[in-house]
Amino acid sequence: MPSILIVGAERGLGLGLAEALNSDGWNVIGTARGGADTIALEKVARVAHVDVTRADQIDLLRDELEGSFDVIFLVVGIFGPLHNSVVEATDAEFAEIMLTNCFGPIRLAHRLLDRLKPHGTIAVMSSHRGSIALNTEPGLKLDLYRASKAGLNMLSRTLHADHPDLTVLSIHPGWAATAMGTLDGTVEAEISVEESVNGMVEVLKTHMGTRENLYLDWQGRSLPW
Repeated sequence: MPSILIVGAERGLGLGLAEALNSDGWNVIGTARGGADTIALEKVARVAHVDVTRADQIDLLRDELEGSFDVIFLVVGIFGPLHNSVVEATDAEFAEIMLTNCFGPIRLAHRLLDRLKPHGTIAVMSSHRGSIALNTEPGLKLDLYRASKAGLNMLSRTLHADHPDLTVLSIHPGWAATAMGTLDGTVEAEISVEESVNGMVEVLKTHMGTRENLYLDWQGRSLPW
């Protein structure tokens, strides 16, 4: 059965993906940050550890991993400060969201390319908010989040341009009912975690190993870059 490394799997959509793929017979390894609660993840996956914002943890993760993977899915991400405004943001706030959502995941992806099977697949947890073409809604105050996901999409396309034998997927999970998606319960999501995860699993199954570079939502619909 296929094997997958899910980076950022201790909760939310990462944990949901680990549970769904384990039930489907996949061999799942999920990462968590040091000190995170991994009780639920341990039931469905072998657990490894990494904080993608820490370059000094990459080699430690590589030492924990065994074998190669059909898919590496970089789920890790944050919403950033609630104001999410480029006008109000501090240097530290901007640096944190870009490092966590954009630079950290893609840096790790590059360092793990040798752990992919031939014609393997890299997937990143993007968002429709990362689409420059779709950024026509004023007043949403999503400046930092949008910038981080647009940057993630750009570096994902660059990864595929440099390694065209790979499949690289940027996936929008939908507005799912996670702690991040609901801002810890202060807003209502549009879909459940189960709906989002089941959709993303089908997207992976449909496109993995095709050597394509696609920007898709959880229902498999193409999004404009």
